[in-house]
Amino acid sequence: MTSPALLPAAARAYLPRQRGSGLKLMHCQCRAGAHDRAQDEEHAAFSITLVDRGQFTYRTRAGGAVLSPGWLMLGNTGDGYACSHEESDGTGDDCTVLSLSAELLDDSLEALGQGGARTRFERACLPPSPRVAGLFRALDADAGEGFALEEAALSIVAQVRRALLDGEAPAAMPRQDERARAAAQCIEARSAEALNLDEVAQAAGLSPFHLLRVFRQSIGVTPHQYLMRMRLMHALRLLRDTRQPVTDVAYDTGWADLSNFNKAFRREFGCSPRSLRKADRRQLRLGV
Repeated sequence: MTSPALLPAAARAYLPRQRGSGLKLMHCQCRAGAHDRAQDEEHAAFSITLVDRGQFTYRTRAGGAVLSPGWLMLGNTGDGYACSHEESDGTGDDCTVLSLSAELLDDSLEALGQGGARTRFERACLPPSPRVAGLFRALDADAGEGFALEEAALSIVAQVRRALLDGEAPAAMPRQDERARAAAQCIEARSAEALNLDEVAQAAGLSPFHLLRVFRQSIGVTPHQYLMRMRLMHALRLLRDTRQPVTDVAYDTGWADLSNFNKAFRREFGCSPRSLRKADRRQLRLGV
């Protein structure tokens, strides 16, 4: 995101967390409300931003979308953008920002075997990625220890690049389809329930099969993938922030079968729920 000097101090505050060569990790606290006017701004560096809390609309030349917790906001050096809060609850939003210099992003792509690739994000955002959220959370826990920032940054870039190559991004449209957004909000609010596609389609005012087409085009993943990601995001939070038994975490986040939960968790994070809880945070950074 942009330099805090370009914004009113009362609206947004950047809290530095960690710094490396060409790298910054910051927490952004924005207290803009629904009636505050969106400002034209400019990204000072490449950035991957995790939305931690709140909801806002992000618009850039690569597209735009309503972003909510778990979504990833992508920024290119020098690109203009605007954020508005017309759908906010009035309390603003909180984000974690990973800022990268052009040289560092080039170097990371070359290390990932993608040297020569155009150094810019071709989409404005990505739908929630539990693995990327886990990497951001692990960085907070590491508190600048050793080379954690550099390792996590490479893994985050790898996950974002992979998702973009796999087409896991909203279409470059002025704004997401409102019906798809209504379906996503239904999934976000009821992810721990035994939710069926008919209920989600009804919330969006669409037939189930029409929803499948519209949702994938507008959100970037299928409704089922979105549901699984919401459940995994919630499970990750419970595993890190509570002492609930793993079985309770599985059932409280919507899984009816512990085995299915363990398989989905391992597939996403590369380790079991118990291993991650034992503070082996670096497991998340393997498999780049």
